[in-house]
Amino acid sequence: MMNNPPALLTHAQTTRYRALKESRSRREDGLFLLEGVRLCEDAFNSKLEISACITTKTFDKLDIPHHIDHFEASPTQLAQISDNKHPQGIICVARIPEHMDTPTPDSNKLLLVMDRLSDPGNMGTIFRSALWFGIKDILLGPDCVDPYGPKAVRSSMGAIGTLNLHFSPDLKVSALAWKRSGGEVAALHMTGKPLHNFSSKGAIFLIIGSEAHGVDQDLLALSTALSIEKKGQGESLNAGSATAIALYELTRS
Repeated sequence: MMNNPPALLTHAQTTRYRALKESRSRREDGLFLLEGVRLCEDAFNSKLEISACITTKTFDKLDIPHHIDHFEASPTQLAQISDNKHPQGIICVARIPEHMDTPTPDSNKLLLVMDRLSDPGNMGTIFRSALWFGIKDILLGPDCVDPYGPKAVRSSMGAIGTLNLHFSPDLKVSALAWKRSGGEVAALHMTGKPLHNFSSKGAIFLIIGSEAHGVDQDLLALSTALSIEKKGQGESLNAGSATAIALYELTRS
């Protein structure tokens, strides 16, 4: 049963929310979409500000909190807003959190840093891994894929509503500031010190590089390069898998 009777979704609202599938509209409106029962339920229980919840008339799998504006959409309207081939009957519209200052080594033992990460699926997977290993803060450099895009949000499996996302216009400047504050800068790289032999001298600024090009050379020059030992065959690990292994190794103690 629903907690509050929904209003009918208008054509203008459908157009506005449909546009949130595009990065430009998300930036302009400061809003993004979460789809499906699991993501919306997690969003209700997260720190996210939910500005609207859209359901079909027959949806009855979740009670919609009283304080959230609730709208009823036709199957056609929901399909227009949805990024899924098979919508689950519920979409939430959430406000993009305000940007916070980048953490310092004094407040953070490990800051996960994304350098030009371009695959939204990898981005979401990294968010899930970060949450699993107790990492709450992630710094995204310029030219990263939008973390609030539909595929990244879906791949994060709710982590998007728990993590603190920070944004840097220049990762080199951020890395140098981290070093000046007594922290250590490290980067995942194909050739570097094996992770299991690495002992940190301070809080870690851990850089994960672009899937196609790896970590920027200027950033790499500031970093201790860390590698994952290969025991079999294969050219490389994708960014999501490599990050999960690195976080396991670096958070064991």
